Amino acid sequence: MSALDVDAIDRVLLAALRVDGRLTYEALAARAGLSRTAARARVRSLTRSGALRVIGVVHPAVFGLHVIAHVGIDITTAAAAVAVAVTELEEAPFVSVVSGRFGVVAELRTSTTDTLDASLDRVRAVDGVRSVETATYTSIYKSPHFPTRDYHAVELDHVDRSLLARLQEDGRVPFAELAAQVQMSPGAVRTRVLRLMDHGVVRVRGMTSTRVMGLSEMCGFSVWASGALAAAIEDVAALPRVEYLAATVGRCDLVGTVVAGTLADVADVVDVIRTLPSVRRVETWTHMRLVKENYERSVLTSVPALATST
Repeated sequence: MSALDVDAIDRVLLAALRVDGRLTYEALAARAGLSRTAARARVRSLTRSGALRVIGVVHPAVFGLHVIAHVGIDITTAAAAVAVAVTELEEAPFVSVVSGRFGVVAELRTSTTDTLDASLDRVRAVDGVRSVETATYTSIYKSPHFPTRDYHAVELDHVDRSLLARLQEDGRVPFAELAAQVQMSPGAVRTRVLRLMDHGVVRVRGMTSTRVMGLSEMCGFSVWASGALAAAIEDVAALPRVEYLAATVGRCDLVGTVVAGTLADVADVVDVIRTLPSVRRVETWTHMRLVKENYERSVLTSVPALATST
């Protein structure tokens, strides 16, 4: 489905569901100026067309993944070959061919710093890799694939795992249907799901292609803060076209992504970032070919008995 296949009302619905995938049809109707029936029909049409997937995004700590890093890969050969080799690493959910100082960038998610080191060694061993530069995340502030930074460890039993697995498939599944699945009352299931949400274990949100939203250009950036890092985080995170933002230690202070309709729009956003008083320096790269973006893992097969935090 292309950007031309959705209209302004669809985009209002998509934007609302990207924030809260379980918004009621009444709430969606009020935002879009529709009747409940029309809002329901539109959401179903967007889902059937593939423009929208509403899923439960589970915190990586649930899978025992406590260390996340952005890796810039300097290469000596064709970028595509290096990128494909890096995609074979299970711990690399994101790999992209980019322009700029690096030929490829990737995100690695591992259990410990030791396992991160081992993963970086595997990246360095790929034919055509000259060197890697790493920025380890200390906190993620904006991301469609990260539920919340306010995560609290909770004990997960087989019922919780079953509910999470179903929400991963369909984030808007009714409580009555979830109750039938685990043979509990709808009220008890609702309490369980809300507990998981309140503890940051899962967030239900609509996943949409940026192209469907009319946003076809993606630019990554690194920021070095001028003064207190908190000020730079607040200023950059407030920009609506900044879709992803993480505080890091290593080669820079912040890593983020700008998503916009045209390269000119991207340039405007980068100029805003560059001129912020809280920002000392900016480095950018353009995503030219997204080779891998797959953050989904099976809760039923991967989750530890205790979802712990660090």
